[in-house]
Order: sequence, then C-alpha cells, then structure tokens
Amino acid sequence: MNVTDNCEHPKIFTSCYYKKSINGENIITHHAFAYQISGSLIVRDGQEIVVFDPGDFRLNIRNHLAKFTKLPSKEKPFQSLSISFDEKILRDFAKEYNVTAKKKIKPTPSIKLKRHKLYSCFVESILQYMPNLNENNIDLVNHKIKEILLILLKVQPELKDILFDFSIPEKINLEAFMNRNYKFNISTERFAYLTGRSLSTFKRDFNEIFNDTPNHWLIQKRLEEAHFLIENKKQKPSELYIELGFEDLSHFSFAFKKKYGYSPSSLLKSKETI
Repeated sequence: MNVTDNCEHPKIFTSCYYKKSINGENIITHHAFAYQISGSLIVRDGQEIVVFDPGDFRLNIRNHLAKFTKLPSKEKPFQSLSISFDEKILRDFAKEYNVTAKKKIKPTPSIKLKRHKLYSCFVESILQYMPNLNENNIDLVNHKIKEILLILLKVQPELKDILFDFSIPEKINLEAFMNRNYKFNISTERFAYLTGRSLSTFKRDFNEIFNDTPNHWLIQKRLEEAHFLIENKKQKPSELYIELGFEDLSHFSFAFKKKYGYSPSSLLKSKETI
C-alpha cells in the first residue's frame, strides 16, 4: 500500500506517503495550519512554486487553486501534520476574541510561516495528543484548534486579515483568470465562484469572451498544451495528463485522438525517431 492516512480527527490529522504523489485536489476549501515532518511538499499555483521542507510551517489559504506534489526523501516518507479551520470555527473564534479582518489581502495558496518556538512547542504537544484526538474527545480537539489560532495571531498578527476575511471572491478579469488556471481540474461551478460570478453570469461572460462553452474550451485548451509539450518538450502522455487537468489517461488519449486524428503516444514516437 502506497499511502497511509492516519486521520485521528477530520480537523487534525497526519498524512504519510511512501511514493511520490500528485494530489488530485486542486482547490483549497479551508484554511489550514500545517507542519512538514519529513519529505517535501511542492505547491504550484500556475505563477509561483513554493517548496516546504522538514521543519517548515505553512498556512494553506482557502478558495485558492494549487497543485500539490508530495515527495518522500530517500530515508523517510512524506509526512505532515495538518489542522483545518472551517468557517464556523473561525467565526466562533472571531466572536469570542473580537477579532476582525481590517483589510483585503491577496495571498498565495500556501504561506511559509516563521520558524518560531511557539509553533514548535505546539506541534510537539499535538503529536503527543494524536492517539487521543477522535470523535470522543471533541472538546480536546476544539481546545487545540483554538490554541493554534491564538498562537498564529501572537506570532504573526497580520494573519488575522486572511483568517477572518469571510467575504466571497470579488468579480475579477475572467479571461486572464481562465488562461492562467485552465489546467486545474475543477467544476464550472467552482470556476464561477472563484471569479466572483453566479454560474449563469459566468457562462454568459465566458461565451462573450471566448465564443465557446467553458467545458469545450477547457478541453481544447488542455489538448493544445498537451500537443505542444509532447511535440516540443518530448514529454510522455503518462506524465502530463494529470498536470493538464484530465482525470485519467484513457480519457486524455481518446480526446487527443478525436481532435488530432492520432494518439498522443504515436506523436511522441514520431518525434523520437526524428
């Protein structure tokens, strides 16, 4: 078995991967504090690449698109600790401690936090608690979540403008957003939400800009990029289909052959013989 997921509680859990893994989840649905125990995490949002190594702390930011690559080291597996903050937890905390966001921040999907003693002490304590963090100890779970939120605000108070911003995404430039994020495998509804539009408005605006439907445009755009990467970069179809937003290799190969009249593997072989 390649993956071990010791999920003691849905909001506080550890993950362990013994082989390289590209996470299929492309949208971060909740803020989360995380600590890299071993191995490395590569986070890409289409513009920047951030690498988290053992000992690094990070804050994953909700409503952001990102691709996660989890890399074990030669000696140890990929292992991380994560604590997720859903909106109810954050709203309850904000009410109890009278915390509000003061300004709008546009952060990257994963922020590398300071290496601070308070973070280290918290992680040491939470790892000791892990065997007892389950549905029967919900009060303990909530206590530890509140504790890390207090520590985050103590060490980096500017994070309140991110953690306690409950507004929905603002309406943004649709053309630029789609050309930057077409490789992410998410639903049309999610694309609409992230661009600050209702589904109907998104489809209408999309057609006005691209003269096409979102689903058809996305497939064609991904296939064009695939053709370029195979023809010019000699990339293997099995190595790029996930990166381009296709769910499986057979679907990618079928769509590619339908568009170009030949399979992606035959294109690669023809370029290798030149």
